[in-house]
Amino acid sequence: MVKYVKKEMILTVFMCIVLCGCTPIQKMSLKEVVNNGTERKVSVYNKYRKGYKYNTPKGLDVLDNTEYNEVIYSSDYIYYLYVDAVSYYNKVIEKYKQNNSSYVSMPIDYEDKYGYLEINELKSGKYLVEIMYNYAKMEVIVKKDDINVVVANAMSVLTSIKFNNSVLDTYLSEENSQFREFEFNIFETASTDSQYLQAVEEDIYDEDEIHDSDLID
Repeated sequence: MVKYVKKEMILTVFMCIVLCGCTPIQKMSLKEVVNNGTERKVSVYNKYRKGYKYNTPKGLDVLDNTEYNEVIYSSDYIYYLYVDAVSYYNKVIEKYKQNNSSYVSMPIDYEDKYGYLEINELKSGKYLVEIMYNYAKMEVIVKKDDINVVVANAMSVLTSIKFNNSVLDTYLSEENSQFREFEFNIFETASTDSQYLQAVEEDIYDEDEIHDSDLID
């Protein structure tokens, strides 16, 4: 009887691994992490902005937001999100050129969405992670051991972004001149020259001032 129970438990654990994908994120390749992210189907949203909405996974929340720029934080890192509604609206497409000198340089292409993942080592020994996907980009400085977790979190946010075409149609036609304030080419990598991420390393943001001024579509 005892042997039977043990065999049943082992079989249950094995089926969990096979059917549920219980492989820890840290043990996956970055390609597997990215592919898992692109294949996600999102039906729940918790952040609403003018012209788009998205979902932050458990453990992440918004520190600050100004139109199409978002500062998202976890217990360990601060992520910078930029949503390029203008490029989405105009259906701009630019191909990513792989960078052989980067720690990681990978195009992302899934169904009608595309982008890239580029990771570069900084002088501090940390890594600058840049992910562009679904007409949005996230940047974060991270320790090497946490790269997979950060990429998974970023992909979770990026894949969840859903644009509201009718709102953007009105907003862009009325306020197109205002978008000059938000000049930021998501198709170009920041390499190691990101002023925002340099500010993050200097701890510019104070977690005591966390707020989230959601806008409803």
